[in-house]
Amino acid sequence: MKNYDLCVIGAGSGGLVAATTGNRLGLKTVLLEKNKIGGECTHSGCIPSKALIAAAKAYQTSKDAPRYGLPPYAPAAALDFAQVMEHVNAVVQGVYANETPDVFENMGIDVVVDSSGAKFIDAHTVEIGGELIAAKYFVICTGSSPRPYCPAGGDPQQFLHNENFWDLRQQPKSITFIGGGVISAELGQAMRRLGTDVNIIDHNPRILKAVDPEVAEILSTHLKEEGIKLYANTAVLHCRSEPGQTTLTIKTPAGTAELTAAAIFIAVGRVPNIGGLDLEKAGVNFTDRGITADHFLRTSAPHIYTCGDVTSPAKFTHAASYQADVCIANILKENSKESDLRAFPWAIFTEPEIAHVGISEGQAIKESIPHTVLKVNATLDRFVAEGNTTGLLKVIISADDLVIGADAIGPHAGEWIHPLAMAARQRLPLQSFIDTVFAYPTYSEIVKKAFVRHLRSRF
Repeated sequence: MKNYDLCVIGAGSGGLVAATTGNRLGLKTVLLEKNKIGGECTHSGCIPSKALIAAAKAYQTSKDAPRYGLPPYAPAAALDFAQVMEHVNAVVQGVYANETPDVFENMGIDVVVDSSGAKFIDAHTVEIGGELIAAKYFVICTGSSPRPYCPAGGDPQQFLHNENFWDLRQQPKSITFIGGGVISAELGQAMRRLGTDVNIIDHNPRILKAVDPEVAEILSTHLKEEGIKLYANTAVLHCRSEPGQTTLTIKTPAGTAELTAAAIFIAVGRVPNIGGLDLEKAGVNFTDRGITADHFLRTSAPHIYTCGDVTSPAKFTHAASYQADVCIANILKENSKESDLRAFPWAIFTEPEIAHVGISEGQAIKESIPHTVLKVNATLDRFVAEGNTTGLLKVIISADDLVIGADAIGPHAGEWIHPLAMAARQRLPLQSFIDTVFAYPTYSEIVKKAFVRHLRSRF
């Protein structure tokens, strides 16, 4: 049996940060993984999706050439979907080249990758691949997987999800996404731009229910203009498969209808990866939503911490990375750092891009938080110069003139949300934005414009 100061279970973004940080700070560390190092983000999430989105955007831009006074673009050959997906895979492999086991072993971290996965034998011992490993502290960051869902009459093996989608090499002529969340919006738009007919079904009143309603409406309108069909307030009643196509019977506000597509993509949420860990043997409490943890990310077993998708409602790569640092800080000095996601930013990489941080306008109203909303449309000079004026910025200001939240939609919104994230996190006064010089012409000028207008309105 090998003994360590720190055992990290799961080598996604949270696990990699926990292991490298712990090792750097002097903890003898072992990193355990069931599949490939890099986790969902590298192999079936963030990296491949952004590579596909970039390819689809380039293809769409070529078709939009006349908007910029350029002649229509005539491609020399038809789109080769297999070649696009091979490019996406090459990008993934390029990222993974910096995440292979030897990279971390060269840092002094022991790495065990085995398809059996890790399971607890007792509170201080785990087994993986027939090997017993003991540690003083543990960080569990095993991530999440697509939530299983199969309409009546269907076969789960026939459906796509964000893990097997990347194996496609033949482009489906049509695809229906069940679930109107981030995955469906991002990949749906990319596939439509590459020439696939796309439907998105959601049982909620609109797609992207977690997004500010005004922002979601702008994106929905844009997706419809690109030819994507959205079915809100819609339930899937039945599924019928035939060679080369699948027909869904759906119930819409207008009545029952049938929707046929060459492929069905299931995107109805995520479930935490806790199966097979034998958490009970370690005294770790959990529910169907994941591992239970306190504000210090400590589980019911005081020497075992957890971070990322397996415990957090904020299922983002950067959330897992941030929380991993919190775990290590508290292992080195108990109760020294809380996990604080109140000023947490995230982005959706559609076009136009969506970004959010902190409290939304709807949340402020629901919680009776005194606030003011600053709103600027995306009509500043840079937006106009590049012909990208679809969008806006909404900043939520508290009664004591501090940024407590923001919602944005527009070109590169995920980039210009960060000054607002810093303001919300560090409680920066509004005047600090007025005193800061923003380069002209940049998209991020929209942030300063919001505060300039707000302060001018007082006089």
